[in-house]
Amino acid sequence: MWIQARTLTGYYVAVVIVFSVINAVAWGVGSARRHDLAVFSAGFLLGALGMYIAAALYGYQRAP
Repeated sequence: MWIQARTLTGYYVAVVIVFSVINAVAWGVGSARRHDLAVFSAGFLLGALGMYIAAALYGYQRAP
């Protein structure tokens, strides 16, 4: 479980970093679609956080 949890945590941290960079670039360029990108990023991160919490509470197994 611990090795799997570290993998999931690494995935979540990587996604946060990537979305932060993408949003920063969109904000710096002044893209008209930056609000849509921010909403998508927030929704994806909330979903990933929910997955992370569910995995911590209920446990999970990798497919063989």
